[in-house]
Amino acid sequence: PSVILARIESILARRKGDTNEEDHENLEFPGLRISVKKRKVFINQKEVKLPQKEFQILQLLAREPGKVFSREEIYREVWGKSVIVGDRTLDVHIRKIRKNIGTQYIETIVGVGYAFRTKDNN
Repeated sequence: PSVILARIESILARRKGDTNEEDHENLEFPGLRISVKKRKVFINQKEVKLPQKEFQILQLLAREPGKVFSREEIYREVWGKSVIVGDRTLDVHIRKIRKNIGTQYIETIVGVGYAFRTKDNN
């Protein structure tokens, strides 16, 4: 058991030394950076403050650029299964996100939901 424990500790130490945690906690796109760990959003290096739910929505969409998230998926991931929210709640949050970061990043997929778009995945 002590040999196995020593090997595990060695592997964990190497992994910790080899990776910069901050790099894995940032989502970066042209003109937009999302610091997941610090829960901050930057547009052209200028910080934009987003409320918690708006940050969670943006982060969810930005983690998989190009993927179309249904309204139900977003509700489930951001609000959870047991919370009941109004039909227009998501639309209001998306509108506020667009107001803060610009309209070019979040695309409405009529009748389905929303997708995060960049020039690379259009």
